[in-house]
Amino acid sequence: MTITEIGKQLEVIKKDRLVGAHHDDIFFTTYADMEALEKIIALINFLSEKKPSDKIKVAEILSAANIDAK
Repeated sequence: MTITEIGKQLEVIKKDRLVGAHHDDIFFTTYADMEALEKIIALINFLSEKKPSDKIKVAEILSAANIDAK
């Protein structure tokens, strides 16, 4: 599976989760699983734009996914 395919599958999972949570007031509540999924999708999208030979700093990866390093 390529990184692009993984990204597409994660988007499907996110959409399914949103539909499943329609009655859970998801639009007014923050859910840790959704927040984590969004960060992973951002990370996958960032990495899919890179070549395997690229050198990336950890700080760049965390920043792309909006992850606090603390």
